Amino acid sequence: MGLIDFFDDIGDAIFGNKRFNELKHFAKSKDFQIRRKVVAEQLHLDVQAMHFFEGKKNKRIKGYLYKKDIKFDALTQIFDYYYSSDYGTTTTTIFLYDTSALDLPRFIVKPKGGLSKLGNIFTSSEWSTVSRDFDKDFVVESGDMNYMRMMITTHFTDVMLRLGDYTIEGKGDFLVIYKKSKKVDIVDMDNIYDDGLELLDIIINDHSNELV
Repeated sequence: MGLIDFFDDIGDAIFGNKRFNELKHFAKSKDFQIRRKVVAEQLHLDVQAMHFFEGKKNKRIKGYLYKKDIKFDALTQIFDYYYSSDYGTTTTTIFLYDTSALDLPRFIVKPKGGLSKLGNIFTSSEWSTVSRDFDKDFVVESGDMNYMRMMITTHFTDVMLRLGDYTIEGKGDFLVIYKKSKKVDIVDMDNIYDDGLELLDIIINDHSNELV
């Protein structure tokens, strides 16, 4: 156990842990199992290769929720990912979906910054033919853009626009949703989780772009 974990445990023992208690209540109401902590480095290497996991500083996972989704034969997980940097500790709530029904190239779909959005007033990318709003708000990066052209359907962009400023990443059997440096409130957790399941359904079953 590291020094940070030791002081975490001491603090929880003395003051309690409101976040964990909220997560425990959510887990019970939504049929998740819950663990107080897991070792971040036990995540699959494809997940550790994603952008949110970058860096060499101390990494911790607390409040780890998990359950099996029968429809997609998927292990679905929600957890708070703590990352220490030179500027302090930041927390990002991660929604992770693991199913062999996926076979994803490494990709990221992330919100555009303010300057990029301004630039889009005068220019557009290929995604404007699918959704002008998606093209304005998001950037797509992947080593397999042909796959992305099939994956990003109008239904896909509808869900992304509903998610707003969330990022999604994929690699192999794994799909991840998060808002960078944002701990998701318990009241919003159910909707984000369901949006992730909808994205899974679209990626696996929506083949409309294959006809284009």
